[in-house]
Amino acid sequence: MTIEGNDPGLVVTEADDGFHPPTSDDPTWIETAWFPLWLPERDVSVHTRVWFRPNEGRQGGAVTAWTGENRYLAHDGWDDALDAVGDAPPSLRDLRLANGFHLECLEPLHRYRIRHRTDRVELDVEFESCMEPNPVPPEESPGMFDGHLEQPGRVTGRVRLGADWFDVDCPTVRDRSWGPRTMRPGLRLGNAHGTTLDGRSFFAYVNPVAGREPVTGGYWLVDGRAARLIAGERRTELDGDFPRRVVIEATDAAGRHLRAEGTCRNRQAVDAGHDLYAVLNLVQWDLGSGEDGWGENHDIWSATDWVAAGRAPLGRR
Repeated sequence: MTIEGNDPGLVVTEADDGFHPPTSDDPTWIETAWFPLWLPERDVSVHTRVWFRPNEGRQGGAVTAWTGENRYLAHDGWDDALDAVGDAPPSLRDLRLANGFHLECLEPLHRYRIRHRTDRVELDVEFESCMEPNPVPPEESPGMFDGHLEQPGRVTGRVRLGADWFDVDCPTVRDRSWGPRTMRPGLRLGNAHGTTLDGRSFFAYVNPVAGREPVTGGYWLVDGRAARLIAGERRTELDGDFPRRVVIEATDAAGRHLRAEGTCRNRQAVDAGHDLYAVLNLVQWDLGSGEDGWGENHDIWSATDWVAAGRAPLGRR
């Protein structure tokens, strides 16, 4: 499935399932893989993320679940020495960490299995895509990556939070990124994404400026056809300092209109360090098909600017 309107020079290949060798000795070079899932009936978000800093010889990640307003249900995080094989990092196609985390590529650029087990959290889920990966130009997130992709799909399987098991069957998105991670002063970025089980999906990159939230890129998938978002705006209704409702209005390269109306169902708002605040919500989306869409709304702030806007400082998780 070709994504209409994308730069033909931006392509994703099976090689992107593996590691990307650093192009410099910059210590901030990082490679990440992120697979989120939801338990919509309980307003629960579960994130699985791994990262690697080969120039620093470190690797880490977390499996985290939360609901409500920063109410954490489970968390298992790690930060270890890089488990290198000779001078090479471990395989991302069959990643087996000493703590039991296992990421397996079952079908290149399409199907992945994620497993993890501790006393606090356990999961065995499979992600299957519904669209080819969407490559993102570095300028859409300045200083955050050299290469990036996101891809909508469906996650099925089981997850245990504490002593309780839950079946998983939800629409979602995965992402991968690599490159130096330099946080520029005054950083302000956002995005919103939603996917339905009946085959609709969008991802909108947002560049808030001067009180507006213009959409600067992303995609819209409907009726089996995907096209790049070329213009639009996010409108955010706040409850105090945090989003309560989000509306995306955008046009894609095929001339189609996207309207996505979202209700925020939980919130994680944390001081992520390095003068960076991160606010994200699980969102229930109406994408016009009658089938609920699920995804998230993200806002990244300079902590300095957040406080200067009269908002209360956020705490570390």
